[in-house]
Amino acid sequence: MYLQDSSSYCACSVLVVAGALALSFGPAHPAAHGVLRCVLFLRSEWITGSSMTLGLLHRGTEKLMELRHPMQTIGYMDRLDYVSMLSTEVCYVECLEEVLHVDVAMEGQLIRVLLQEVTRVANHLLNIACHAGDVGCLVALLWLFEDRELLHELLATWSGARMHASSVVPGGTRCSIRSTTLVTCTELLQHLSSRMDVLLATVMVHRVWAARLSGVGVLTVGVDGSGASGVLLRSAGASWDLRLIAPPQAYSCTVLSVPVGTYGDSMDRVLIRMLELLTSSSVVIQLTALLSTVHAGTTTSYASMGLQSVLAVFMAYRMTATTSQGIHAVEGPKGELHISLTVTNSSMWRCRVRPADLGHLLGLHALMLGTSLADAVMLIGTVDVVFGAVDL
Repeated sequence: MYLQDSSSYCACSVLVVAGALALSFGPAHPAAHGVLRCVLFLRSEWITGSSMTLGLLHRGTEKLMELRHPMQTIGYMDRLDYVSMLSTEVCYVECLEEVLHVDVAMEGQLIRVLLQEVTRVANHLLNIACHAGDVGCLVALLWLFEDRELLHELLATWSGARMHASSVVPGGTRCSIRSTTLVTCTELLQHLSSRMDVLLATVMVHRVWAARLSGVGVLTVGVDGSGASGVLLRSAGASWDLRLIAPPQAYSCTVLSVPVGTYGDSMDRVLIRMLELLTSSSVVIQLTALLSTVHAGTTTSYASMGLQSVLAVFMAYRMTATTSQGIHAVEGPKGELHISLTVTNSSMWRCRVRPADLGHLLGLHALMLGTSLADAVMLIGTVDVVFGAVDL
C-alpha cells in the first residue's frame, strides 16, 4: 500500500510499506520550527526510527563572511541564532581578538558578561514558553512572553536595537551602559525572579505537567562523543560548563552556580533552564553593582586632535595581522558555540561556526527511539534548536 502526496515535502505525507508507516513530520508543521523535515518510522504509535533533512534554511553564511572584512561580519552573528544574538556576537568578537591579540578593558568584559547573561535569560524564557505551548499549557506561553518583551526593551535602550544590535566590537562594546539602565536592569531581573516562584508553583510541579514530561527523552550519562553540551548535557548529570571550566576574567568577580540534573529526561531539562534563569539573574545583579562602582570612579576628558594625530592612531590600530588562526568557544544558552577564524593579509580566509544546536538536533535520533508520536513534538522543543544556526 502506498499513500503519499505529490509534494515530497508535504507536512503530512504518509508512506506505508509492509506494515511500517513513514510519516513526514514537517517542514510545514509549526512545532517543527518551520524548516525541519523529519521522517518518522512508526509501528502503531511508537517511533522505531527517524530520518532528518537539514539545510532548507542554508544561506552560505560562512562563505559570505569569508568574502568580507572581519569587522563587517559581526552583523551576520545576529542572524544565526536569532534568539541568542549577543552571545553569538561575543564568541565571534573574542575569537577575532584572539587572532589580533587585542586586550579588553575590565569594564568592557563586565558589560559583555552582563549582555550574555541577559541573553541567556531571554533565550530560556522563550524556550520554556514555546515548550509549554507545545505541551498545551498556554498560561506560561503568554506569561513568559511578557517578561521577554521587557528584556528586549532593556536591550533597545542600551543599543537602540531590539534584536540585531551588532554592538560588540573588538576591544569592548560600541557604547557603555548608563547608570539609569543598570538600575532598570536590576529592578527588572528582581521582578522576573519573583515571578519564577509563581511559575514553579503553578506549572512546573503540576501533576499533569510532571506526568507528561517525566521519563520522556532520557539521555544517559555515557554521552561522550554524542555532541551534547549545555543544558542537554547537564541534565544527564555531567557538571560541565565553560563558565566554570574556562571562565573569562569577568566571571571571577561573580558567584555562579550551575544546576545539574539527575534523570536526564525532559522534566530535568525544563527545571534546569528555570534554575539557570535564577542564577543568571543573580549574576546580572552582581554585575550591575560592579559596573556602578566602575562608573562612579570613571572620569572622561576630551582633547582636540589634529589630522596627523588621527591618522597616526588609525595606522597604529588598524588590522595588521599577516596570517593568524584562532579558535574560541563560549557557553551559550543552548550549549557550547565554537568559532574558528583564519585571517590572512587583513582579510578573512576561512571561517567555521559550530553551533550547539546541530549536535543536539542530530541527537534526536536516539532520544526519539521508543517514544510515541506525541512525544516527538515535545522533544523538539526540549532540545532547543534555532535553524538559523543549524543550517547557517
